[in-house]
Amino acid sequence: MANEFNITPAEIEDGKTMGGIAYFGILGFLIAFLTKKDNKYVMYHAQQSLILVICMLVAPIPVVGQIIALGAFVLFIIGMLNGFKGVVKPLPLVGNLAFKFGILKPEGGDTPPAPPAPGAPDVE
Repeated sequence: MANEFNITPAEIEDGKTMGGIAYFGILGFLIAFLTKKDNKYVMYHAQQSLILVICMLVAPIPVVGQIIALGAFVLFIIGMLNGFKGVVKPLPLVGNLAFKFGILKPEGGDTPPAPPAPGAPDVE
C-alpha cells in the first residue's frame, strides 16, 4: 500500500507523531492536516481519521449509533497505534472508503479526463 501512495521512509519517520495525533477527533485531524499537509504519510492517516470522526457523529443514536461508536473507537486505537509506529496499512472497513475523499490519492490513480462530446469544438 505504501508504494501505491509513493510514501517514502523519510516521510514516515517525519510524520509518525502527526500520523498518530490525526486520530484524536476533529481537532487531531485539523492539527495534522494543517501542520503536515505536504507529508503523504500524515495525510494517509488523516483521511482515515476523518471517516472515524464522521462515524462518531451517529453515536447519540440509540443502539445502532452506540455499536458504530464502539467499532469506531476500536478502529481509533488501531489507527492511532499504526500512525505512531509508522505502519501504512488501511484500517478494516473504513480504510478503503477513506481514500474516496481524495485527500491523498494514489500515484497514477487519478481517473483520465473524459473524452470530448461528439461534435464538440477543439479548444486548446
